[in-house]
Amino acid sequence: MYILTGILMFVIGSIIAACGGDFSGLEVIGKFVGGAVLVLAIMWLFTQPVLLIIVIALIVIIAMCCAGSSK
Repeated sequence: MYILTGILMFVIGSIIAACGGDFSGLEVIGKFVGGAVLVLAIMWLFTQPVLLIIVIALIVIIAMCCAGSSK
């Protein structure tokens, strides 16, 4: 219960600070949520082998295009 209270106080404090121009708290919240979404997406990809192969192929194609366009 104390952990939930601390998290809620941090979120509310970050929103209040953002109203004053300090967006560092919202940045931390965004990085945490983005990291959690990334981990869940990777876990979901590992349950779908076909999608994992497609994602790897897309990453290779994008890397080849970026390496070729740097000339």
